[in-house]
Amino acid sequence: MTPVTPKGRSTQESLLKAGEAVAEREGLGGLSVAAVAAQAGVAKGTFYVYFPDREAFVDALHQRFYEQAAGAVADAVAGLEPGRDLLVAGIEAYLDACLANRAVKALALESRAQGGTTETMAGRVAELLKLAEPSVRVLGLTPARITTRLIMALTTEAALIEVEAGRKVPSVRRAIRMLLTVEP
Repeated sequence: MTPVTPKGRSTQESLLKAGEAVAEREGLGGLSVAAVAAQAGVAKGTFYVYFPDREAFVDALHQRFYEQAAGAVADAVAGLEPGRDLLVAGIEAYLDACLANRAVKALALESRAQGGTTETMAGRVAELLKLAEPSVRVLGLTPARITTRLIMALTTEAALIEVEAGRKVPSVRRAIRMLLTVEP
């Protein structure tokens, strides 16, 4: 539900920012409605005006992260033809977005590991797969759909390494570029 007034949008934004702060500090286990409301400085009931439940809130955090990551990837690959350069540029932009949103990325990874991925979260990931698959096909990596999922899993693991380190890890990025070097 999107608030219609500026005050409502501001309150919803405050709750999302508070959720990011709580997630960074406490992880998924500490991301309670009470903790988010307290961090935002609002009554617990206010949370429910904007989000029907905790799952919807986590999904909204993921949506926000996804929009930022998808925008960064789109900017990075603009004008590139499908292939290795597009894949590498997209992966590096995604990794940068993960670092810029460490708490939410860590939250998404933790949620996935605990089986808490919603259908809409899975749908967003599927959209990223669709963007990468043509490049995988151009590289001749088959079966393309499975290989694309494996590349995404590699990227997710790379993001986890960098999120844990709190910085870019050049050796991780070099390894990705090396693994995507396909000999004809």
